[in-house]
Amino acid sequence: MKARGALMKDSFITKKAISDALIELCHYKRFDKISIADITDKCRLNRQTLYYHFSDKYDLLEWTYQVGAFSYLAEGVTLENWEEHVLKMLIEIKEKADFYQNTVSGDSEILSACFSKVTSTLFMELFERLDLENHVSQADRCFYARFFSYGCCGVLVDWIKVGMKETPDTIATQFVRLANDTELLAYQRLREG
Repeated sequence: MKARGALMKDSFITKKAISDALIELCHYKRFDKISIADITDKCRLNRQTLYYHFSDKYDLLEWTYQVGAFSYLAEGVTLENWEEHVLKMLIEIKEKADFYQNTVSGDSEILSACFSKVTSTLFMELFERLDLENHVSQADRCFYARFFSYGCCGVLVDWIKVGMKETPDTIATQFVRLANDTELLAYQRLREG
């Protein structure tokens, strides 16, 4: 019998193979036109294996985003290294432009939800760091974090949809400016309040 760590590694390898098949298919086909059969044929696995690891192709897509480009924002990100991590994420998205354009063109909700979840957490960290004396209510912090997160998400989705005309450096710099300006405005408000 395999040890738990070996089983988890095997599971990740299988999930990655399925994910890689989806990415490859999305190089020439829109996500909404890809079937489970297309994916399983591409990775030479049966449907039961795919359904053992993912509930459907949308669950697979979410996992692909999370272990792909959004993994750069999931761990070890601070306000100080935010630009570096965002830049890595944007470079990966640009390198897999066909995949991201073909998944976002039909429905951007999954990408938006994944990205917003990660960035909301980062903005909450920003507000908590600035408001050590709790001048801003938790409800307001959550609202502000969601607001800025959705704004960043809109910029990302638009950048993908229009063909990634700006460089990853340009977009990363804009995201960092937003975080820095938010920090400055929040700090000024707290000093005045």
